[in-house]
Amino acid sequence: MRAALPAEAAATPGGRRRWVAPVAVLVASLAALGVVLGLTLQDGGAQDRADRAAASQARTSVEQLLSYNYKTIDGQAAQVEGLLTGSFKGEFTSAMDKTIKPMAVKNQTVVQAKVSDVGVMSSSPTTVKVLAFVNQARVGADQKQPVVDQNRVIATMTKVGDRWLVSKVDAF
Repeated sequence: MRAALPAEAAATPGGRRRWVAPVAVLVASLAALGVVLGLTLQDGGAQDRADRAAASQARTSVEQLLSYNYKTIDGQAAQVEGLLTGSFKGEFTSAMDKTIKPMAVKNQTVVQAKVSDVGVMSSSPTTVKVLAFVNQARVGADQKQPVVDQNRVIATMTKVGDRWLVSKVDAF
């Protein structure tokens, strides 16, 4: 009597052994696909939440960044700096000190920015580009009735720790 080999042990009458291996491979493949799809859907949900958080913060940050009052401009600038990161923080500080503040004080300018809508243009786990539609109402010594400028800006939001900070703003 000869010893049964593992392949022969799996064989059953009618040749059923031939489909055991392909079915096992199919089941393993489907299980792996399920894991991959589950991770993809889970990651997609995480990215959607990140996009919404970044867009919401962009709305708030852009309104503060593009609003100022000549009487309180130093305090406002300091608050805005806390919403910025990277080289943009230095660019903002320089522009505020050299251009915006002197003109605002000279003309007694008050600008109130209001974002009417935002939309995510592109995103990754750590960077989200947001298009913001902004209305800026401006009054000053030479302009008693508000003049409203309609602008579009692209704000690049960068994840720093658990916060979304503005790392770049481009006029569009």
